[in-house]
Amino acid sequence: MKKLYPLKFKPQWMPKAWGGEFWDLCGFDKEASVVSEGYLAENDLPDILETYMGDLVGDEIFEWHNLYFPLLIKRLVVKDRLSVQVHPDDTVAAERFGEYGKTEFWYVLEAEPDARIWMGFREDTDAGALYKACQEGTADQLMNAYAPRPGDCFFIPTGTVHAAGGGLKIAEIQESSDMTFRLYDWGREHNPATRREMHLDQALDCIDYRKYDEATFSCHLGGAEDGVRVLVNDPHFVITSVKLSAPAHVPVASFKSCIVLQCLTGSLQVESDGARFPLAAGETMLLPASLDAVTLVPDAGGAHLLQAHIPQPPKDDVYDGPEPEE
Repeated sequence: MKKLYPLKFKPQWMPKAWGGEFWDLCGFDKEASVVSEGYLAENDLPDILETYMGDLVGDEIFEWHNLYFPLLIKRLVVKDRLSVQVHPDDTVAAERFGEYGKTEFWYVLEAEPDARIWMGFREDTDAGALYKACQEGTADQLMNAYAPRPGDCFFIPTGTVHAAGGGLKIAEIQESSDMTFRLYDWGREHNPATRREMHLDQALDCIDYRKYDEATFSCHLGGAEDGVRVLVNDPHFVITSVKLSAPAHVPVASFKSCIVLQCLTGSLQVESDGARFPLAAGETMLLPASLDAVTLVPDAGGAHLLQAHIPQPPKDDVYDGPEPEE
């Protein structure tokens, strides 16, 4: 087989009631991302994973996840309001639906003045109070409301009730899952023309009702200084902010995982085995685990990236996800 190289994929636009999202890297069979350049162009991610296995994602990660690609990379274009929603954890999703849960991370790219993000509860609450608020259309009053700025980051563990609206663009990194429980849809659920399925009864035992810990789950990446900052260190993914004005060496082999680069601003060249691969704002690149190292060379004006990789699977824990595909 030919050696793998840094891979870019064709974005897929998914329209939604509140706007839409670009799926930039997806391993779902029906929505699989397709390579845009190089000798693997027009091949999709599941086919490449089946062929290259651990060379693509890392040997131990492939042994654990098999033909399931563990990350889903998106860009959200929020015009109207997302439903007030929550995502179940891996155990609940596997037991009830044979799916993975949905831990996710948001980075705010753009925000209109009236944009809002609702994240977690202002105070400890309970299922009864939330159920009543959803029925009365006041669920947002239980939640923290933020006026987001570009550079705001939110880690959204499973069980965290959240929503957004008012003109936003958000870069999202998440578990490879589409498991969403809608609790309240801002009145759209009462209009036959806009009604979507609601999941309030299913979701009540999946919710973290404690007061939201802002210091743990949110931050702001302001300033233009260079640097590397770990934003999330979770069993599902590790996310690092990388701001560059000079070349930086990335020892891919030491991660024992593929690495996803999501370019937020600026542009750069990814040097690998003597070749250069361009990466611009809004684009995503997958660095296969079999690469030894790459050098990130920012263009004039620098570049800001999110770098995500998959931690090594646990050695002795019980697997909580759905059964791997054979």
